[in-house]
Amino acid sequence: MNRFTDINININISAPLLLATIPNKIPLPVIDWQAIRQAAPKPLVIEAGQFPQADMIVVTWTSAEWSALDHVMLNSAERRFPDDTQWRSHWFGYTDSHDITAYTDSPDMEPLFYFQLVGIDNGEGHQQRVLLVKSQAHLAHPPWITGLEAVIDILLEKSGAKKILSTGTAGGGSITDMLGAAIVTNSGHIQLEKPENSGCDYNHQTFTCKTWFPSEGLYKATRDSLMFAMDQVWNADTIADAIVALNQSPLTDPPIEPCDDATTYTYDDLINPPLNPDNLKQAQVKVCKNQPLLTTDYYFIEGEEPHDPYCFLEMDDAVIAHQAERAGVEYAFIRNVSDPIVVTHTASGHPIPESVRGNWSGIIYQRCGFYSSFNSVLLTWAAIAGE
Repeated sequence: MNRFTDINININISAPLLLATIPNKIPLPVIDWQAIRQAAPKPLVIEAGQFPQADMIVVTWTSAEWSALDHVMLNSAERRFPDDTQWRSHWFGYTDSHDITAYTDSPDMEPLFYFQLVGIDNGEGHQQRVLLVKSQAHLAHPPWITGLEAVIDILLEKSGAKKILSTGTAGGGSITDMLGAAIVTNSGHIQLEKPENSGCDYNHQTFTCKTWFPSEGLYKATRDSLMFAMDQVWNADTIADAIVALNQSPLTDPPIEPCDDATTYTYDDLINPPLNPDNLKQAQVKVCKNQPLLTTDYYFIEGEEPHDPYCFLEMDDAVIAHQAERAGVEYAFIRNVSDPIVVTHTASGHPIPESVRGNWSGIIYQRCGFYSSFNSVLLTWAAIAGE
């Protein structure tokens, strides 16, 4: 599920993405929209000091997700490297004082979220105004659930949007969910444990949007022609490097705990179907209408195969569903599998400690989350353009 430690509460405009520290330096490609006979999203003007009106909201969280969102929606004519940051200067910030300030103005108060506006043409040639949002509020850190609820309420009230989508990284819910897969659902179940979120009166409930599900008309063309094949960044060479990293336990952000010095893990121990490069030659799209995702305020990884799997695991979406239902707004969720199910036992049958499984999952995310996020943003575009 999404790595909440990469939210970057105090963003430095010149700071590289966390993923800039990884060996992969392959850029996200220029997007050839003509390959599927479609037009790129069009940046729209935001009047100074005015909150933009929108038909739909797309919200994401981490730095890697934000970069992929900007690349697909605003800067698809140029390649995007993991450590690129100059694009951030064109985003606006919304603070607690309700100031709308260009990011480069460095307001005294940290924004609740950053935003931009694009137009996306649908199948009938009608332009939909889409508000792009990078949220700074998240279930797993201050201001906790009340802050996230407030951000969603502000976005819905100020923009007048009638639909909201989230996109970003997630944990796989099934052993058949490959690294980089993009998964769509309209349902979310919430399961909170942190005491800071104990005031939630809808914990353990499930929410399902019964009046809308995103159009699937452009999914196949988008998958076949535009989405990122993860074997470009997860292959024999990069896996070997990742296994060395696991066995040596280098410092990362967040810190990775040392592995057992007596254990050396191998390819055969660690590579299961979701991580087998042979299964990653084309991105996977999975439609899970009415199958709930699982929203938690803590990080965990599924075992080999859950008995009754959620379609994916993440840390915010059921809150969006709850607030959207209160406002009479339709909702859906399109996320990518950046954290697939990882093995629980070595090839010889020995249990792998939870700390090692967590280390391995974190290493995979650091190397692949930037690229897998590209796939879920592209599918989000396809869902909007197909309306």
